[in-house]
Amino acid sequence: MSTERQAVRLRRQYTGEGHQAALAFYRRHGMHFGLVPDTHDPQQQTFEAAVLHTLARPHPALGPLDTPDAMLGISAASPGVESLVLWPHPDHLTDFLLHLLPTRAAGGIAGVPALRAATGTYQDLVVRLLGRSARITVRATGADVERARAAALTAGREPLWDQRAAAEGERHAWGTLVDVFAPGESALWSRALRRPALTGATESTPWAGRAPLAPELEGPKPQQLLPRPVGPLAGSVRGVVAITPVAQGGVGCSTVAVQFAAALARGGTRVRLLADGGDPSSPLGRQDQRDEGPWHLVAAGLPTLRGAALPENREEARTLVELARTQADVVLIDTGNGAYPHQHLVQEADLVLAVTRYDQRHWIADTETVDRRPEHVQMWAWLDQQYLLRRPRRERNREQLLLDFLDVVFADWVQQRTWYDDGAGSDWEPDWALLAELEEEELEARDIEQLPTEDDEPDLGRWRTEFLAAIDAEGTRRHPALWPQVSAAWPERSRRRNRAGLLATQPEAAEQEARCWALLETVESEAIARWGADLWRDHRGQWAAPAADDVPLLQPYEDLIEHINIPRPSSDVVDLLLRSVHGLPADRLMITLNRVRGDIDPQQLADVDRVLGERGIRGVAFVPHLPELAEPSWDTPVLAERGGPQVAAGARLAVAVTDQLTTSKSAAER
Repeated sequence: MSTERQAVRLRRQYTGEGHQAALAFYRRHGMHFGLVPDTHDPQQQTFEAAVLHTLARPHPALGPLDTPDAMLGISAASPGVESLVLWPHPDHLTDFLLHLLPTRAAGGIAGVPALRAATGTYQDLVVRLLGRSARITVRATGADVERARAAALTAGREPLWDQRAAAEGERHAWGTLVDVFAPGESALWSRALRRPALTGATESTPWAGRAPLAPELEGPKPQQLLPRPVGPLAGSVRGVVAITPVAQGGVGCSTVAVQFAAALARGGTRVRLLADGGDPSSPLGRQDQRDEGPWHLVAAGLPTLRGAALPENREEARTLVELARTQADVVLIDTGNGAYPHQHLVQEADLVLAVTRYDQRHWIADTETVDRRPEHVQMWAWLDQQYLLRRPRRERNREQLLLDFLDVVFADWVQQRTWYDDGAGSDWEPDWALLAELEEEELEARDIEQLPTEDDEPDLGRWRTEFLAAIDAEGTRRHPALWPQVSAAWPERSRRRNRAGLLATQPEAAEQEARCWALLETVESEAIARWGADLWRDHRGQWAAPAADDVPLLQPYEDLIEHINIPRPSSDVVDLLLRSVHGLPADRLMITLNRVRGDIDPQQLADVDRVLGERGIRGVAFVPHLPELAEPSWDTPVLAERGGPQVAAGARLAVAVTDQLTTSKSAAER
C-alpha cells in the first residue's frame, strides 16, 4: 500500500471523514503539520471545547442528543491546520443544530452562548464566537438552519444565533461555561471533537459527567500522526521568501521571520534564514557559533533550521542567497530594519511578505454601541462621565495639603529604598515643588507609587519614623508653624489610609461622597431634563454613596453593553493597504499584518483577500499581538515548542505562504 493510501486510511480512522476530504488534506499539507492536527490557538481550543461540552451536557430544555449511530450527532470531522470542519449525521441534523445554536430557554441559554452562525461561501454554516476569530465550519445549509429555527420557535425558544450583539445573559453564560474547564481539560475536549471516529455514542456518554480522558483519544499508530516532512508537500514547497517592512522599520519583520522559519522547521522543512548579523540578540553574526559552512543552528530542537548573517556587499549577499537555494527547501530573507540594508534582495524572491502594523482604523468604519442596561444604570454611567468632566475641586487647608504631600513622597521614599541596599539612597530628597501641584490638583494618581500593605511589609512603621527623621530639618525650615502637628499626626494617618487601600491624594469615603453630592447639585437640572425627575430622585443617591462591598457600581451590568464594530468596505480596506506597498512587486506580494490586537472579522478578511487577488496581489495574512512574540526569540527553546499561541500564529502564516509557493510552482510548470 502506498504512503498516501496508508496516511489517508489512518486519518480516516480518527476523523471518520470521507476519502476525498482526507485525501485533500494530505495532498495539501502532507505530514508537515501532523496527520490529525490539534489546534494550538487557546481561543480556538476553548471554543471547540465549549462546543463539545455543550453537546455532551445540554440545557435541560433540550435533553440529551439521542444519536446512537454518531458521537453526539457528529459523524465526522475534518481537522485542519488551525481550522475545523464538522460533518453532522444527516439523520440528526436538526436536533444537532438545536443543541449547538444558542436560544433563550426557560432558565437560561440553551446551546453555545455567544455563538453566531452565518452561511458561508460554499453554503456551509460557519459558526464563530461573537467578536472573536475562533470559528468552525459545519456541513449544513441555510435551509437546515431555517428548519432548526422553526423547531426552536415552536418549542417557545428565541433564536439568538443571528443577533449582532450578545443577548442579555450570554456573556455571563459563556464565562460560566468555560470556567468549568480544569487546566488541560479544554485541550482534551478540543481533541475529542477533532477525532469523533474514535468515540461512538456509547463511549461518549460518560462525558455528561466528566471530561474526555487522554487514553480515550488515543487511536492506532499514534507516532505516525506526528509532524514530519512526508507527503506531496515534501519537495514541492521550494522558493525564496523576502520579509520586508512597509514604510518604516520597527514593524516586527524579524519576529515574523523567526516564527515563520520555526513553523516550517517543526514539520521538517529545510529552512535557511538570512538576516542582518548586526542584531546583538541574533546568533547569526557570531563566528564562534557556526556549525556548518556559513550556517548557524538557530534553535536547539530544530535541526533543519539554519541561519547566516547577510554580508553588506550586495554581490556577496546574492551569492549567499543562491547557495541557500541549493541547500534548503525554503529560504527566508529578513531584509532589515528601517534602513533597509538588504531590500535589494526583494528582487531575488519568489514571494514577498510586506509586513505592516495593523491599524484598526483601516478595517473599522465605525463602532455602534448597543446598551441594554437599565435606564438608571445608564444614568450612573452618564454621571461617571460628568464627574470626570466637572470634578469638584477639593477644598484643603495647608495642613491637609502637607499631609497629602507626605503620603506622596513617602511612597516614593519606600520605592527608592527597594533600589538600594543601604536604604533610600544618600542623595534622595523630597520634591517640595509637589506641594504646588497638589494644590492645583495637577498630580495624576498614576504617577504616585503604591505602598505595600501593612501585613506584607511589617517594617513600614519603622520606615515612617526613618522617613520623617530624614526630612525633619527641611520640613521645619519650610513650614515652622505647621510641621510639629503635621509630623505628629501623619504616621497614624498614613497607616489608617494604607489599611483602607487608599492611594496618596485619594479622598477618603466621606470626602468622596460629599464631592459626588456637590456634582449632583451642579448637574441636577440637566439630569432631570435628560432622565426625568422620578429616575433622578430614586437613583442618584446610590451613585453618590460609597460601594459597600468595593464592587464598582457598573460592574454587574457590563455584559449588557456591546460595542459592535462596523467593517469598512473591503475595497476601501484594500485601497488603504495598497497605498503603503508601492514599489514592491505586486505579482509576488503578500501583505502581512503584524501585531493584530483583537480580531479581524473572518468574513471581512476573506473578502479583502479576494479583492487583493482581483488586483493582482497574492493576498493578506496576519500575525496576532502576543506577549510571546514581543521580541524575536533567538536560540531559545521557545522556537522548538510544539504548542502555544505563537505556534498557532506561525502555523497559519506557514500554511498561507506554502499555499502560495506551491501555487506558483504549479503555474510555472503549466
